[in-house]
Amino acid sequence: MGTLTLRVTRLRNGRFSTELFARYQRSEQALLLAMVEMVIQGVSTRKITAITEELCGAEFSKSTVSELCKNLDPIVEAWNGRNLREHQYPFLLVDAIVLKIREEGSVRPRAAMIATGVNEEGYREILGITLGDSESEASWSEFFSWLKQRDLRGVDVVVSDSHSGLIKALHAQFQRATWQRCQTHFMRNFMDATQKHLQAELYGKARAILDAPDMATARLLMNKVVSDYGEKVPKAIQTLENGFDDITAVLVLPERYRKRLRTTNGVERLNEEIRRRDRVIRIYPNRDSVKRLIGALLMEMDEKWKTGHRYLDMQEYFLWKEEQKKQVKQDTKISMIS
Repeated sequence: MGTLTLRVTRLRNGRFSTELFARYQRSEQALLLAMVEMVIQGVSTRKITAITEELCGAEFSKSTVSELCKNLDPIVEAWNGRNLREHQYPFLLVDAIVLKIREEGSVRPRAAMIATGVNEEGYREILGITLGDSESEASWSEFFSWLKQRDLRGVDVVVSDSHSGLIKALHAQFQRATWQRCQTHFMRNFMDATQKHLQAELYGKARAILDAPDMATARLLMNKVVSDYGEKVPKAIQTLENGFDDITAVLVLPERYRKRLRTTNGVERLNEEIRRRDRVIRIYPNRDSVKRLIGALLMEMDEKWKTGHRYLDMQEYFLWKEEQKKQVKQDTKISMIS
């Protein structure tokens, strides 16, 4: 109904409070939490100011909303830096999204590097986010080192695009893991290198290679394409030959795991949610604001993933992995005898 000023008794010794204050402080906290949630959901601080003025008859400035959101910092930092020792993560998917941040008086593009993993129970998790100056080898190496310092372990397959800095860092940090190049990104590169009148024709042939039942069939199909189109589209064929082993690495896995591990499409929904908020903000005032907003969003998605449906049934994978180990030991024994 309006503003009410209360004179509160002050005591030298002891404290004074009433149930009246406690009751309405809870209501105030609910309002503040709602404002924070609006920011997480991508509502701009300007719109939040207008909404609260309409609902409450009082104006909350943009700076006030921003200050309130800083209460998220310790929560997001604790989640983003949590120890990963509890699980193993056989499958790791990494991607980066470029955001604009105001630094030193200028707006600069920065890479937000995000890792998601599938643990041994088959549930997806978002493992963390950091900001790098670019997608350089140094930035990716720092990101992977950070994950390993948090006890990331058990990585067998890493899925990503073919950014040179990323690949170099992957080979250095996860030497025993298999790298699967994202087939979606590859197909874009392959089509870009193909003459327009042959794109539809070659797209179907490239897809047949990627969908092959095994590596031998895939290689047979590739050799046929190279023979038929090597002179017509040399640049596209070179792209195919150079990338063949990386785009078909997933074919060594049991069939049920290939579809979800041959691309980074599993995190596309996550990227869409980030972009939806990024379109509202456009330029972040600093790096802390990125970690606060995107980190809070990732926390929400992570909770949904871990409490939702199992992403993959891992039983067959571990049986297959055990068989592979036995086969390697047997081959080693035969080699030593020979």
